[in-house]
Amino acid sequence: MSDQEADEQHEVEAAHAGQEAPDAQEAPAVQETPEAHEDHGVHAGHDHDDHEHHGHDHDHGHDHDHDHEADEHDHSLIVDRLPAGVWTVDHSSSEVNFRARGMLGLVPVNGFFDQFRGELRVGEDGAAHGTLVIETGTLKTGIDKRDADLKSARYLAAEEYPQMNFTLESIEPGSDDHLTLTGSLLVRDKAIPLSFPVYAILHGDHLHIEGKVRIDHHAAGFDWARPGMVAKVARADVALTLTSAG
Repeated sequence: MSDQEADEQHEVEAAHAGQEAPDAQEAPAVQETPEAHEDHGVHAGHDHDDHEHHGHDHDHGHDHDHDHEADEHDHSLIVDRLPAGVWTVDHSSSEVNFRARGMLGLVPVNGFFDQFRGELRVGEDGAAHGTLVIETGTLKTGIDKRDADLKSARYLAAEEYPQMNFTLESIEPGSDDHLTLTGSLLVRDKAIPLSFPVYAILHGDHLHIEGKVRIDHHAAGFDWARPGMVAKVARADVALTLTSAG
């Protein structure tokens, strides 16, 4: 074999070796059922491939380095009831993201809300209540024109309704290794009932709750999305770390 042929064969082999598998992000973006949790537990059901905002170089100002590998022996998966007490959302270690698709279903639209706060109260009997308040004006998708449209009166109407509020009604044991969270999301003046599976992990003195849920734009009173914006259904991906407030 000549040196040129050897070089060409090497290039072909290298190309095949570097060929990527089909993009997992083209799977339906509205899946509610959590994936099997990973070995480290803390990000169980957290589909990292779907969170493309990490690839957009968005600077959330959050420090998500929890050093899982060093502390993985300290966490425990909760499958029955949450620990009693008052818990507050640690904004620096939490995320409120969303994912949708463009009108042709080809280009994913990924975004996040930069400002939010929340509190969870759990009684000795396991009854849980709480709120998550999201500042609608802090939505970011990486494209200013699209952000402005999503904050406009066509969608979130951020000037008139500066906050979205999720009210937790209950967290009950679910199937397998997750809990079922039930509550309602107030978007503008529309209350949207939601019930979806979440993973809850006690990690030292921190409580981590994570889940995904589909939200229909019609239920929120949104108009049909224009091309280049978002389709009718979006998926919220929420990962909250809470600290004990006593």
